[in-house]
Amino acid sequence: MTAEPSPAPRSLPLAWLTALGLAALAGGASALANAVLIRHFPDAARPDDLLFEVLPYVEAAKWLTVVPLFVGPAVFLWMMVRADPRRIPAMGAQVAIMYFLRAGMIVLTPLAPAHGDGAFVFSTVQYGMFPSGHTALVTLLTLMVPDDRPRLRAFMWVMVALMVAGMLLAHGHYSIDIVGGLLLSFFVATVWRRGRLFAPIVSVTGR
Repeated sequence: MTAEPSPAPRSLPLAWLTALGLAALAGGASALANAVLIRHFPDAARPDDLLFEVLPYVEAAKWLTVVPLFVGPAVFLWMMVRADPRRIPAMGAQVAIMYFLRAGMIVLTPLAPAHGDGAFVFSTVQYGMFPSGHTALVTLLTLMVPDDRPRLRAFMWVMVALMVAGMLLAHGHYSIDIVGGLLLSFFVATVWRRGRLFAPIVSVTGR
């Protein structure tokens, strides 16, 4: 019978090296996926979205997404460093895996930016719509909050709600992108805890 991986890594330097390696891989995969979209799908389709028709368009709502994108992860990281910094590599590895999977998914369904041409909030144009990386990131961090931190978990769910609201009202992502981001984060978090797919990584970084 195989022993359960420890919540903390056996070797912290090796855990950090693994997490940073996965982050580099995810970053490279995302850059490559964006390059593919730019080169091969310059005129990607912009599909209709039922929620865009039902909800009012509020351009200023795009600033709502800045709060969960920066404040949420900052508060999460601060609380986790105070609670158990040895678990940070495992959490970073999960985020890297999520972005690596997203990089493969955005080229499968190339869609034009929901907000139109140009940047959404920042000058850097983000290519690839499905699934929403913003939504997946904040949701994944929320799912990683330990059970003994109910206040932090509640705060992070508020961050998820702000992200979803901002994205929908300002047309930052199609509604299906947001659903995809939620599902992707649940997949990574669930398989990390209970599945075998990521077991070789978990054995190094800890649970």
